[in-house]
Amino acid sequence: MNPRLGACIVAACIAILVFVTGCNNNSTTTSTVTPTPVTTGPDTLYVQDASSKTIRVYAHASNLNGVAYPSLIYPTSDASNPDIIYYEPYNILWYPSAYPFPTIGSPQATPIKIWNAATTLNGQNPTQQVPYANGQGTATYDPVHDLFFVANVNGPTIQVYANAHLMNAASVKAANITLGITDPGVVGVPRAQEMLYDPINDRLFVSDEGTVVAVFDTFGTQAEAAVVGHTNPTITANRQILGLNSPDGLALNAVGDILFVGEISRKQIDVIHNASIQNGPNGHGQVISSFSTGPTGIAYDHAHDLLYVYDPLQIWVIPAPGAASGDVNVIINRHQFFDSSTELVGFGLSVDPLH
Repeated sequence: MNPRLGACIVAACIAILVFVTGCNNNSTTTSTVTPTPVTTGPDTLYVQDASSKTIRVYAHASNLNGVAYPSLIYPTSDASNPDIIYYEPYNILWYPSAYPFPTIGSPQATPIKIWNAATTLNGQNPTQQVPYANGQGTATYDPVHDLFFVANVNGPTIQVYANAHLMNAASVKAANITLGITDPGVVGVPRAQEMLYDPINDRLFVSDEGTVVAVFDTFGTQAEAAVVGHTNPTITANRQILGLNSPDGLALNAVGDILFVGEISRKQIDVIHNASIQNGPNGHGQVISSFSTGPTGIAYDHAHDLLYVYDPLQIWVIPAPGAASGDVNVIINRHQFFDSSTELVGFGLSVDPLH
């Protein structure tokens, strides 16, 4: 089962149980006081919520603790648990819809939903919808080359869109790239469960559906060459981090060279130091553990050294995550928040650390 779908089902069941028993996580009278955060915003967190079929935006997210109220809401009419990507210099929000269960693998197109001038569009539908086929909802953005990558649900191919900040309904993919991943834990062919592009080092991290995170150097440069040359190359991973179990969510401290990998099957996040040179089964003995139904999506705030973790029905805020380990419930100064009007169920997180 797709970890994103599984998390959604489990969290939805918990939400039903919470509603029936009358014990709501949003209650201010029964919540346990948690330590105050060590830093405060400005920063803003974008959260995909399948239960309300919206993207919910939380201002000053690093200072949230307990009940939270969204500052902006974008309707998606979609519960497929995709990534969401917000890029502040263009004020653009991408939402690559995925195939809803049980039609995974079917050939119909689904849209990449886009909000231009996003912060001015509270409550409004997407300004652009770009149809694409075989989408898994997995995506990442390369701001250096202005390329948008979306992964196929049926194999290791990713679709590349050029001039990404200008995408509209007429946009078509500029190239297909096949990712060369070797994964002993996959029956059949690998596929990108999650992707994360590092614009500082022109590097792509890809968590495969089985047991590896593949690392591709100079990926944006090679992808741009494919777009310019109208080619559809195979790009083979330079290194692979092994020994994982259905790795999914990815976040990166690029300056510290620390990769955070969510393993929903183990209810933990692997904290991988020297991520750019890791190759093989070693290097991920440090873990943050004991999440409830996640972790699903994760996002790193480099300005405040915080890790946001989607653990449906809540969002964890973990300070100094490169040094954090053990049970998340006892990490010093960790805190968490819930939405005031919906039980958060989903995957996609995106953080704007400066506004």
